[in-house]
Amino acid sequence: MLLLSLAALASVLFAIRQPVGFAMFLGLLVGLICGGLGLILLIFTYGYFALRYRFEQRALVIRWLGREEVVPYRAVDGIFAGSRLGQAMRVRGLNWPGYHVGIGRTRAMGLVRYYTTTSDLGDVALIVTPSATYALSPADVEGFRRELIRHVEDSDQPTETLDDELAVPPLPPVLRDLSLPALLFGSLALLAICLGYVWLKWDGLPDTIPLHFAADGTPNMFGPREDVFRIPAVGASILVGNLGLGLALYARERAAARMLWASALVVELLVLIATARILH
Repeated sequence: MLLLSLAALASVLFAIRQPVGFAMFLGLLVGLICGGLGLILLIFTYGYFALRYRFEQRALVIRWLGREEVVPYRAVDGIFAGSRLGQAMRVRGLNWPGYHVGIGRTRAMGLVRYYTTTSDLGDVALIVTPSATYALSPADVEGFRRELIRHVEDSDQPTETLDDELAVPPLPPVLRDLSLPALLFGSLALLAICLGYVWLKWDGLPDTIPLHFAADGTPNMFGPREDVFRIPAVGASILVGNLGLGLALYARERAAARMLWASALVVELLVLIATARILH
């Protein structure tokens, strides 16, 4: 994460020392990519330390980065040591050394849902239910197993409630909102088209190009051709800003978040139109 942050900072510092042009844009693009990867790594690192297992009155609750899984005590068929898996953890999802969150299958246990911060099976507890086996890594495995056994033995939930309680919780609302990927994909596509159009026209551009036009279409501002990269750069900045603000607001103001994402799409369209008008 530190290396990505340093790479992002170095790329931005490189970019701002360059004249406006392809080198500046490339530096900003590399900085954006490194910064985005660093942000993702930061989120998953936070998830590593924020992973929690909590005993509630009727169920064990597993929480990780806004996702919550509920395991009713009445549904627990068995509690075993991690060695019962019979193989090393193979996870579809987040599968880093010592950090596994996702699903997998084993011959011994069938479908397994992993929420572990270790790769050592000796530090893993397995909770078997009719729908899946949960692999967890509490700090005190033996103490966790004893406490879970006590809750299971004391459980008096009616059997008919199990089907509802065993349902896999949905993803966080923001990840289930189709407007986010649709608008984000549309914005990125328009930005890519804009940059591709600049790339195609670049060799044929004169050293000085019109950058602004009066109401009657007469150019009234000129500048070096490298200045054409300012327009998609502004569009990319607005896209990143609106995406971040929308994600921050979504839990409280979904309509405002969607408006921010939609406005980013409109901005990218205007950027494309403005760029095409200048280069036409």
